[in-house]
Amino acid sequence: MRTLALIFTTALLASPVAFAQDVTCTSNMQELARYSSAPLDQLSDEARTQLEDHIRLAGEAQAQGDEEGCVVHSSKALQEINSIGTDDGGASGNNGS
Repeated sequence: MRTLALIFTTALLASPVAFAQDVTCTSNMQELARYSSAPLDQLSDEARTQLEDHIRLAGEAQAQGDEEGCVVHSSKALQEINSIGTDDGGASGNNGS
C-alpha cells in the first residue's frame, strides 16, 4: 500500500513537468513577430523601453546561440505585450528586471 502511495505521489509531482509547454527561443520570437503591430502606445514610456530592450536582447541572444537568454528576454517581452489592456497596462515597472 505504501508503494502505491509513493508511486501516486511521484506521479502527481511529476505531472507539471510532463504537461509543461515547450517554450523555445524560436517559438517566442515567432510569437513576438506576430505581435509586431501591438498597440504599444498603451504602454508607459518605461514599459515600452523595457519591451524594446527585451526584444533587442532576445534577438542578440538568439544570434549568439544563447537559447536560455533568448527565452528569458523574449518571455519577458511577451509578458509586457500580453499586459496591454489589463489594469496595470504593463506599466508596473517592478517586474524584477
